[in-house]
Amino acid sequence: MNILCENIRAYRKARGLTQKELAEQLGISDKTVSRWESGVQLPEASLIPDLASVFHITIDELYGIENTAPDPTHEVKDDRKTIVSFKVWMVAGTLFSLLGSLLYRYFGSTVFLSPNIIDVDYYNTAKGATADIFAFVGIVAIFAGIFAVVITKVRFAMLYKPHMPDSVFAENVRYTGAAVVVYSVIFMKTAPEILSFGYYVPREVYGCIFAAALTGVLLWYRYQLKKREIPTTKPMTVTALAIGGVGMIAAITALILRDSLTVAFALADEVSYSASGSSSMAGVSIAALLLTVSDWLILAMPVLLYIDLLIRLRKIR
Repeated sequence: MNILCENIRAYRKARGLTQKELAEQLGISDKTVSRWESGVQLPEASLIPDLASVFHITIDELYGIENTAPDPTHEVKDDRKTIVSFKVWMVAGTLFSLLGSLLYRYFGSTVFLSPNIIDVDYYNTAKGATADIFAFVGIVAIFAGIFAVVITKVRFAMLYKPHMPDSVFAENVRYTGAAVVVYSVIFMKTAPEILSFGYYVPREVYGCIFAAALTGVLLWYRYQLKKREIPTTKPMTVTALAIGGVGMIAAITALILRDSLTVAFALADEVSYSASGSSSMAGVSIAALLLTVSDWLILAMPVLLYIDLLIRLRKIR
């Protein structure tokens, strides 16, 4: 293959451009770029300066006169400290939020949501006041971790603007995807109450909405992989969305069932604890079980999408 064609492909990859994006900058079709890179056709002489400008190199370098084709990973090697810093802060922020959610789960959920389980006057004791403090610290830790993750993501994106090399993009997706899964667990299972300020809407609804939003992040990365010409598959994505959809429907059904049966149980208890009251109570228990199952079905959605992304990312070297 002609050295010019090889260099066009290598420099395009190094700049993190897809064939379509390169074609748009040059005002040509992506099929033309594809023919260049396969050696079927050579670029017109009038386009050579524009090609060199897009790649930020000289024409001699494009022809391989002054330099050989670049190593697509050279930017990663030059910016290894940046990559390491990104990984460290992403992991630290995510773990900080997770630990905060566990702290809140242990102290906040027990004391604030179900005080009668332990002692009616527990909140007024010294232990109750201490639990209050620890629960507040847990909430602060959750949002501090989120803040650290968001700032890290924004800074990383700005450093590699406008084009992120494939290898760097892969690291970005791996660590962001892991954070998405952890935060889905936090707001679905560990500390869903954090989102339901005022309890105007059942806290499970907030958890579902947040999990769906985070799933959108993974779908966006899947779209970006497709743009970068990295093969993607539909079966895993369709399966994940189907499972999540079933979970959402189950959650809505369980909430409606729980609320209606709770009212029925209360009315039956006011009159007399009869068979109707007993059956209502059993229905509430079934609704609670269905809610638990729906939570795990919804959580399976981002997990499966993340696994699919990891499989696709293996194609990036």
